[in-house]
Amino acid sequence: MKRVKSYGKHEDIVLRAHIELSRSLIKIRAKEIAWLADRDLTLPQFGILESLYHLGKLSVSQITKLTLSTPGNMTVIVKNLQSKGLISALCSEEDRRIKILEITDEGAKIMESIFKYHVKNLTSWYDKALSEEEIKVLSLLLRKLEKAQ
Repeated sequence: MKRVKSYGKHEDIVLRAHIELSRSLIKIRAKEIAWLADRDLTLPQFGILESLYHLGKLSVSQITKLTLSTPGNMTVIVKNLQSKGLISALCSEEDRRIKILEITDEGAKIMESIFKYHVKNLTSWYDKALSEEEIKVLSLLLRKLEKAQ
């Protein structure tokens, strides 16, 4: 077996944690993407619908930040959701250059029908490996890591 190079005791621990975090996210995301694809949605489309469903009307800029997307990619996703009739885009009354997105009745119906199952899926995936207390600790630690950046 090939000998693994060490970068220092602490550094090796950090690298291992980063690799495990990345692998876990990739595996969970793959399941999530497949589940959404069966419902004719992409993960970015779902992110926009979820944001609008739970938060109400938002500007394209706000959605871009919330979903960690890019402006160029957002344009395509918004157009696709509009063509499906799941969201509408209106010009802001304060600034006509700003587009405000809103979920349509059809989009809300889809979210109402699938979101509870999305939550059940996530819960089952996490519950396979972690106790409720471990999930709480994981959430706190990840939030701490995010805020430190």
